[in-house]
This record gives sequence, structure tokens and C-alpha cells, in this order.
Amino acid sequence: MACLLTSGYSLGCRDSIGGIQKVFIGLWNGTSMTIGLTGSNNQVNSFSGATVSFYTFQQELETASFNQNGQFNSENGTSFYEQTLEITLQKMDAANRAQATILGQGVWRVMILDQLGQYWLMGKTNPVRVSASTPNVGKAFGDLNGIKLTFMVKESEPAYNVTSAAAATLIV
Repeated sequence: MACLLTSGYSLGCRDSIGGIQKVFIGLWNGTSMTIGLTGSNNQVNSFSGATVSFYTFQQELETASFNQNGQFNSENGTSFYEQTLEITLQKMDAANRAQATILGQGVWRVMILDQLGQYWLMGKTNPVRVSASTPNVGKAFGDLNGIKLTFMVKESEPAYNVTSAAAATLIV
């Protein structure tokens, strides 16, 4: 199969910012949830079938991060993307401990709302899992008293952009 390049890239206006507003986590239900794609960029425009509810995890400014590292191996002819999300649950208390325990044991799909108002889907094809948890009470007064959770999934393509209308159908 030939890889055809059909467009280039031009610098745009400097009107972009980084960061995450909110994270939405829903139970992985395998392929029973149908994900509809539209347009040449394959944007997610619908969810149907056995959908699940996604619950909101608000994040303070500049505390959460989402990265996608492309892995390309010429010798084996393979390529995939390792998607990593880090969130913070502020305050080390019984409720957050219980929440972190559940998240660490389960398999998930995750939507991320970035600071530009765009939604991104982790776990379209494979389940997202917690790969690290760091509960911490801190040392100094200004230290984090809370839990950092790292979610990870490997996919054959970068995370899909989701329309706000499609995202709204799943968010509780």
C-alpha cells in the first residue's frame, strides 16, 4: 500500500495554547460501542451501540498532560502511538484513594478536553489502563497532597478528535 501525501503544512497565527481543562473517563466496553468517523480527517462524530457514561475529572490549570509518542521501526515495518495522560486528584483522602484504586484496577476509554475546546479520544481500539499511581502527602506546605495517575494505551494511530456534539452524548 502506497502512502500518499496530499497536502503540506503552513504556519498559522499564534493563537494556540496548551493544557487540559477536563478529563472524562468511561468503562471500556470493547467493540460493542460503535464509533462513527466523518471527513477526510476521520473526526469522531457519533457513538452508538452499547455506549457507557463518561465521568468528569476536573483538572487545575497546568496540572494534567496528554502526550502521544510515535514509535516507528524500519526493520520490522511497524508504527504505533503510545498515548499517555497524567492527571492529578488533589487531596489525599479516603474518597480519592478509593477512586484511584478503582481506576488502577479497571480498563477505560478516556476523552480529554484541551484548552482550545477540542476533545480527544484515548482507547478507540485498545483499552486504556493506569500504568502508574503516585499517592503523596507532600513534605512542604506548597507540595501536592494528592494522587497523580498516569494512563497509557498503545494505538495504531494518534488519538482521534471528537466533535463536541458526540462528546456530549457520553458525558454525565
